[in-house]
Amino acid sequence: MARRSCGGVSLIELIVFILVVSVVMAGLVLGMSSAVRTAPEPRVMHQGLQLAQGRMELILEQKIRLGFAGLTGANFDPCVPPGGQEACLAPATFAVLSCFYTGAGTRGFGAASTCRTPADVNYTCVRVRATGPDGTTVAELDSMFANY
Repeated sequence: MARRSCGGVSLIELIVFILVVSVVMAGLVLGMSSAVRTAPEPRVMHQGLQLAQGRMELILEQKIRLGFAGLTGANFDPCVPPGGQEACLAPATFAVLSCFYTGAGTRGFGAASTCRTPADVNYTCVRVRATGPDGTTVAELDSMFANY
């Protein structure tokens, strides 16, 4: 008597498939949970970004008030003591730092990006960095101001 071929899946094949899928899923869940555990909280990142954007807007207003030629490393940030405004205040667990880049030697934010060449005096760069409660950087903004 000839056996008819059935096109189904055997029980052993089904168990092996479930086992393989469960091992893959366990690896994915483990990787995602460690990534989420080490990432900053979205609330902290959002608050840091708001603080950095606020400081950058104050610096831009300082550029408008003083003019491009009057903007120097000593006066570009209105939040630096002895001045400062209420708008400069940050929550106690955050810190907002600003840097002014111009001239030779400090003309770039990194190896690949350059703010301006030493011969070109029509551009200046500013970086604002916000650090969170644990001291890590949660937001960083770079801006190039032009003499227009």
